[in-house]
Parts: sequence; structure tokens; C-alpha cells
Amino acid sequence: MKKFLTLMVFMLAIGFSSQDALAQQRPEDTAKMKVAEITETLNLNGEQQRALFRVFVKKEAAYDKQVAGKDLNNASVLAAKKEIDATFEKELKATLTAEQYQKYKATIEK
Repeated sequence: MKKFLTLMVFMLAIGFSSQDALAQQRPEDTAKMKVAEITETLNLNGEQQRALFRVFVKKEAAYDKQVAGKDLNNASVLAAKKEIDATFEKELKATLTAEQYQKYKATIEK
């Protein structure tokens, strides 16, 4: 448990330090980094890694096209963001086991 918490703190620190870098990367690069971060934590198999990579690329590309750099107070932008997030969650649930999904949600909420 102590190692798990240490890993989570380390991942959060890396995540915060790479926020600016993520904003300038291609969706594929961002997706690869995110999948690599959660692979060990969730014990993903190869098929799940490939599926999550596609899911993250799809989400990042949609964000770049419809949300990034736009006013989040705008109703149409907010609706697009909610739709992208809902699609992402649906595809994430379909890819991960119930236990992995719970662990993922617990990890991102911290």
C-alpha cells in the first residue's frame, strides 16, 4: 500500500510538471504517455493498452479540435466537452475490468 501511494504521488508530480508540455504535444504522444502511466498501476495487458491508446488519442484529438483554447463558459464548448468526456468514460468502461475501472477512478480523483 505504501508503494502504491508513493507511485501515485510520483505520477501526480510528473503530471503537474508536464502540463505545459502536454499542451504542445500531438494527441498520439499524449495518449502514449497517459497509457504508460496507468499500465503498471492497473496491470493492463497488451490488448487493453492498445485499446486505451486509441481511446486516449480519440479524446485528445476531439479536445484539440472542439475544446482547447476556447471559452469553457460558452454553452456549445461545454456541451462538446461533456459529450467527449461521456464517450471517453463509456469506452474506458468497455476496455477495463470493473476492478481496474474503480482503481482508475480512485487514482484520478486524488
